[in-house]
Amino acid sequence: MKKLILVIAVAFTTSIIHAQEISDKQTSAFTSSYTAEATKDYDKAIGALKVAGIYNERSYEINLRLGWLYYEKGDYPNSEVYYKLACIANSNSIEALLGYVYPTLAVQNWAAVFETYQKILTLDPNHSLINYRIALMYFYKKEYANTEKHLKKVLDHYPFDFDCLLLMAQTKVATGKLSEAKSYYLHAQLYSPSNEEIKKALSKL
Repeated sequence: MKKLILVIAVAFTTSIIHAQEISDKQTSAFTSSYTAEATKDYDKAIGALKVAGIYNERSYEINLRLGWLYYEKGDYPNSEVYYKLACIANSNSIEALLGYVYPTLAVQNWAAVFETYQKILTLDPNHSLINYRIALMYFYKKEYANTEKHLKKVLDHYPFDFDCLLLMAQTKVATGKLSEAKSYYLHAQLYSPSNEEIKKALSKL
């Protein structure tokens, strides 16, 4: 029994040492990648993470970073690929989903952007940035009821959010609720008293 325990202990220690060795290599690779990125040498920054012994398809951090680097390089298809792998590696990651939005926005794939925003809201229904962005998309589609629904989610928690106040005011104008629009414009004006857009809008109400 003692021999078995000893064998297990040795194997466990060896495993820890090996894991530490890999961790050190990955840390070094990330360091090289950041250094190359600082000089905008994206191929070198990418290459540092894709060498044998470093890249792992199941690594959340590596795939997330590769998604970012390919986006910075302007290679949007590959950016999408690696952000998707990061999403697979961690299905609860809002961070990876937000990253995936970068390349899809760059190619104006609005359907993919909207779908990704919806996925984020299943993980965090009150995510302020995403609720605002979805509200904006609904506003341009003239779906004002949905616009208001998502803006309200933000304003319930961030009542002095300038962008949401302004968009809500514009939505109220679009739906003919001018007195409510004026109220939202006035609240937004407290945030930005010299805002010319607000002054012009108020002069028309």
